[in-house]
Amino acid sequence: MLLKYWPILVILGLSTLIVWPLFLPGYFSHHDDLQVMRIFEMRKCFEDLQIPCRWVPDMGFGNGFPLFNYYGVLPYYIGAILSLFLGFIGVAKALFFMPLILGGISMYFLAKEIWGSEWVGLTAGALYLFAPYRSLDTYVRGAIGESFALAIIPLVFYFGLRLSRESNKSNFIYFSVSLGSFLITHNIMIMLFTPILVLFLIYVKFLEKTKNIKALLQSLILGFGLSAFFLVPAFLEKNLVQTETLTRFDLDFRTHFVTVKQLFLDRFWGYGASVLGPNDTISFQIGWPHWWLAGGGLLIFLKKRNFLMLSLIGIFLFSIFMTHNKSAFVWEKIGILRYTQFPWRFLSVSIFSASLIGGSTLMIIRKSWQKYLAILIIILTVALNFNYFKPDKFYLNLTDQQKLSGNLWDEQRKAAVSDYLPTGAYPPREAAPTKPQVKEGKAEIKNFINKSNSWQFDVDVWQKSKIEMPVFDFPNWQVFVNGQKISHNKDNLLKRIQFNLTEGSFKVTGDLRNTLVRTLSNLLTLISLMVLIFLYYDKKFKKLK
Repeated sequence: MLLKYWPILVILGLSTLIVWPLFLPGYFSHHDDLQVMRIFEMRKCFEDLQIPCRWVPDMGFGNGFPLFNYYGVLPYYIGAILSLFLGFIGVAKALFFMPLILGGISMYFLAKEIWGSEWVGLTAGALYLFAPYRSLDTYVRGAIGESFALAIIPLVFYFGLRLSRESNKSNFIYFSVSLGSFLITHNIMIMLFTPILVLFLIYVKFLEKTKNIKALLQSLILGFGLSAFFLVPAFLEKNLVQTETLTRFDLDFRTHFVTVKQLFLDRFWGYGASVLGPNDTISFQIGWPHWWLAGGGLLIFLKKRNFLMLSLIGIFLFSIFMTHNKSAFVWEKIGILRYTQFPWRFLSVSIFSASLIGGSTLMIIRKSWQKYLAILIIILTVALNFNYFKPDKFYLNLTDQQKLSGNLWDEQRKAAVSDYLPTGAYPPREAAPTKPQVKEGKAEIKNFINKSNSWQFDVDVWQKSKIEMPVFDFPNWQVFVNGQKISHNKDNLLKRIQFNLTEGSFKVTGDLRNTLVRTLSNLLTLISLMVLIFLYYDKKFKKLK
């Protein structure tokens, strides 16, 4: 029975060469060293029943900010659940592990579905598995969200193609779920891959002459609905935070173009930084033999006149162009591209298209010889790239307690402090106080509890007082005194919540409530989930009508 799935078993076997460091005890170094912190904060949301999670209390240097109103949530929902069993460092490594494995398998399914050959699928899966950019995401940058997006996007294309060819319940549901999952994983990957997905569906409609376009559109709508709780507020409420901080200084796209040598010839591998000019201390190579094989796609096109192949070659060439400074005029013209921050992020599109093209090069030769060429390409791919898949440093004795206390805790609380600051707030230069502050008057604050999206305390006021919470203001924070809502302001540089109290003893509470946008988005996702569950259990539902 297992032999039926031999290509998947081969990919799983090859995967051991790239995931082995994740089985070592302790933790490893990477640029975005906030994964443990984000999982920890999401776990707090679960414990406080803040679902969907939007506000985290400990980041923003202890002032909290709306991280998960804007930052891709899927990996951290998974992480929060698994943290109950694996601990926070263990879960962080599991979240690096999952997309590394899934990426090769999902690309295998997509390439096999497109080209109709297990050997083509296996070759494409191996190329994607060992693409250097995926190691850059995992072991250098520590970009969990982007890694998940790159692992899921082949499944979106795969189930979209399956649904276009056969309109049944399984394909409909899987396309909706894979699309919905992708849309809550990484905002920048959504921006890069959505145009390609649209072009792909147009290809399916007109060149494959599918009769199931209505099913595709309905499944697309359902997938969007599943993601609406995150995607809609992330877009419509972007004016509530300082998004300009995401594109300034070292995050300006002009600083991060790549040279032709770096893309095609360099075999250098480093763990440093992306800087202005060609002296980056990390690698931005497309990969050997990835770009070699991409040239073979031209032969396939000339031989078979395949429009899809021509489109993949065009996408591959365009993605390379967008990493180079010659594309600066495009970046300047299309303003939203600046949120990509790093032009070399287009390498995600390069490895996606190069893997599909590379796998298809088997079709140049006779079918009886394809498996031998596939084996040769796979061996070459592994030999040239497996050594990239390892971290720079490993901290063998690091525990959850150490990571979430002392200096390491403070470093994570203040890291990325400017990313999602509420509009008007200044970046804090020191940690927020551990309890509310009496800024004017005379009062004593007791029993302060700060949860993920709410807080409470008791206070005795002897003289009219102004109280400042160690919490950034953000729509819709609401303050209640003895159960009665009161007005509050943010008349301070940090835009923390402030309010006045007269003499007396009070129970003060605050909680972050949904705006209309968040409420409607949550409702849309809830309705979509109900539709999905109904379709799954409806035995009469076989074809869309």
